[in-house]
Formats: sequence, C-alpha cells, structure tokens
Amino acid sequence: MDAKRQAQIPRPGPAPSASVGPWRWYWWLTGISLLGSLEVAQFLATNSGMFTAAPGRAAGSVLGLVLWTLLTALAGAAASGRRSPWLARAILVLSGLVAVGSVGLAAIHAAAHVGGLRPALGGVLGLAALGLAIGARRD
Repeated sequence: MDAKRQAQIPRPGPAPSASVGPWRWYWWLTGISLLGSLEVAQFLATNSGMFTAAPGRAAGSVLGLVLWTLLTALAGAAASGRRSPWLARAILVLSGLVAVGSVGLAAIHAAAHVGGLRPALGGVLGLAALGLAIGARRD
C-alpha cells in the first residue's frame, strides 16, 4: 500500500475536534471563577468593619461572593461532564452578571480614584469569565 493511500485511512480513536470540546472552556472558567470568589472573600475577610459601617456595601460584596461561588460550582459541574441546555444558559447568565458587576465596580472605583488594583482585577476576571462562557457555548 502506498503512503498516499495509507494517509487516507482513518485512524481509530476520537476525532480531533472531539478532544477539544467545551469541557476545556469550563475547566478554565472554573479556575477563573474560583479566583474571583477568593478575591471577594479576601476583601470581605479583611474589611469586616464594613458590615456595621456600610451594610449596603457589605451586602453587595456578599452578593458578589455568592454569584462567583455559584458560577464556580456550575462551571465545575459542566467541566466534570454534566451537560444540559439549562446548565449552559445558567453559566452564561451568571458570568454575564458577574462581568457587569465587576466591571461596574471597577469603573466606579476608578472614577473615585480609590481601590487600587483590586477592583480592576475583579473586572478583568469578570470579563474573562464571560469570554470563557461564550467560548464554551460556541464550541
């Protein structure tokens, strides 16, 4: 058998496109979401006085932590093999909420010239989460 004909014979195993499915996007999203959760948790842990001095601000931060943590759990479930249209939609909606909240928070802090790099990091993580969720839906 000549080399040209042998190259046309399909090899056993998964197709090349099957090895790069949406699961890799979800693993990355899980990592980014975990970083977002840790960033907000660290902020809450180091600013415990905020709960009495500015309860509205504290409630917003707790809501952000809940959203990041929920996104981490859902992305982890998708990365481990769970597939459903509901799960993919929930991940996309949550990542959109996290991105809007994080970028909005970064913009407010930048306009007020407060917060340093922490809010900007949150904005970057939020946009990364949204990009990964969109990438997983397309793949």
